[in-house]
Amino acid sequence: MRPAPRKHFHNIPDMLETLRKHPLIIPLVLIFIVVLIQTSWIGDDAFITMRTIDNFIHGYGLRWNIAERVQTYTHPLWMFLLTAAYLPTGNAEVTLVGLSILVSSITIFIFLAKIPKTDYGLLLGWGILILSKAFVDYASSGLENPLTHLLLLGFALLYLPERPFSPRKIFMLSLLFGLALFNRIDSALMLLPALIDISLRAATVTKQPALKQDSPVDEGGPRSQKMLARSDMLGNLGLILAGLSPFILWEIFSLVYYGFFLPNTYYAKLSSGVPQAELLAQGLLYFVNSLGWNPLTLTVASASVVLAFAGKDRAGKMLGSGILLYFAYILYIGGDFMSGRFFTGPLLLGVILLIRHIEQRPPLEKFAWAGLVLLLGYFLSPLTAFGNREMSYITSNGIADESAGYYAYTSLVFFSRDASLPTHPNADLGREIRKNGSRLVVQRGVGMLGYFAGPGTHIVDLLGLGDPLLARLPIPAGRDWRIAHFERDLPEGYLATLETGANQIRDPALAEVFDKLHLIVSGDLWTRARWQAIWELNTGKYLDIFSR
Repeated sequence: MRPAPRKHFHNIPDMLETLRKHPLIIPLVLIFIVVLIQTSWIGDDAFITMRTIDNFIHGYGLRWNIAERVQTYTHPLWMFLLTAAYLPTGNAEVTLVGLSILVSSITIFIFLAKIPKTDYGLLLGWGILILSKAFVDYASSGLENPLTHLLLLGFALLYLPERPFSPRKIFMLSLLFGLALFNRIDSALMLLPALIDISLRAATVTKQPALKQDSPVDEGGPRSQKMLARSDMLGNLGLILAGLSPFILWEIFSLVYYGFFLPNTYYAKLSSGVPQAELLAQGLLYFVNSLGWNPLTLTVASASVVLAFAGKDRAGKMLGSGILLYFAYILYIGGDFMSGRFFTGPLLLGVILLIRHIEQRPPLEKFAWAGLVLLLGYFLSPLTAFGNREMSYITSNGIADESAGYYAYTSLVFFSRDASLPTHPNADLGREIRKNGSRLVVQRGVGMLGYFAGPGTHIVDLLGLGDPLLARLPIPAGRDWRIAHFERDLPEGYLATLETGANQIRDPALAEVFDKLHLIVSGDLWTRARWQAIWELNTGKYLDIFSR
């Protein structure tokens, strides 16, 4: 006998009724929270954002080095949420882990209560997510993944039901897309085909019969109806623009304050000079790594795309197209050094699409999917969310199990009254730098180090993440590299320039570019010279110098 379809809730009484009829939801959410606490960890990159936040709340502005306006974070919306959580706690560890687990718990609860229509779908979806090492890892890492998951889920919940797009729905979908952009620009690629679909529907004007010249113009006439249709079209497009306003306003602020639309990390990671063919090969290895270490994640995300295109659901096809578009982007940029990090969003959308498909299928197919999930998620997965997290794994291609590398230093289960977390060597080095009062240091791996070194130390990041000049320089020809870790050479005279404040860079062309960059990131916001420099740097005037 099939379970009765679940009634989706829209208010508190409906929610309580849903929980009463489906009592598995609460224990499954609680188990997920326990797993997140047990497996909690924080990566070094999360502390890069925390250094900016710490400077911000102490009055230095949204800066990483307080002498420069440089955006070293890729997730502005997540950064602002972390700031709100950091104000009362004053503790980076509690803020990063606590907010991650809170947002992830909300996402899991909404997912279980709203997506599956049957208890089978509930257990299957929960099983996939908790058996996905990538999803569990990045649900508590301090990075923006939890908020990305929540925004993707909210968009899917509004977009997938086959109902006409009301003005309110058009605005809310556009707002969720805009917030996804605001949270992390590239993650919105998963929703881009759906937004295009929404825009095309909103812009559609119903064709009317041809009108004679002497046709009367009245409220009910064809001409009046056509004008109303065009008015609705313009109104709908205006709603889409209004929904995108958080991101648009942020981009305006970013240009004014930082001098650029994109974060400094974009230039550091995508202006390395590494040939595109090598990045594509590395991107392919990123996919292979995920299939090898935790095959469930990528298999479910990919299978859901096939199922979406095999069906007749237009909305499902649009979300499936978004997953494919995002996969192509990951391949293009060379993937990442954090195994599975960029696959958690596609997985969540994939689980949603899979549940919509499988709940309508015969029992044998349901049984087969349940068996496949257990097989790929546990029995055939060499690394699981419940595995040995004190053993670090890294491939020869630089792709790492980041959670294992930082677990022993940052997990909630190691909290102590006597020891300050994290206990990682980079954090200890940062504390030592602060104690010694060092004014200028050159380092790589600057997350924990930078946060604990404090605002009094100017850090030259050899990977370019926090340095506007180095970010735009290619790595030396023939130098070995790790994806997202492209170490630059310091131009001759650069350190002396930072120490004295006088430009002593030996290369005249590079010295000129430094003056322009320094004016943008350190000069007065509204001078004509600064805005001239902003125009020149953003329109590629000095690309030939950066590519030498």
